[in-house]
Amino acid sequence: MDVIGVPLTSTDMKNTLNFYKLFKDGTSIDEMKNYIYAFIKYYDTLKNDLFNEHKTIFTERMKNTQRLDM
Repeated sequence: MDVIGVPLTSTDMKNTLNFYKLFKDGTSIDEMKNYIYAFIKYYDTLKNDLFNEHKTIFTERMKNTQRLDM
């Protein structure tokens, strides 16, 4: 689970800090809204990429019944 949690956590922290910076700098509402939408799109892509990557790993392990190291 750490393999999935680390990219998500680091992305959350980075984008939260960037959003607070936008707020602090007095960025317009439209720019904040665009930032939020871009983050949602990026997060959705990241989530799907991680899912597909780990689905492939899981499927390969199920096909190969020998015990594999992570």
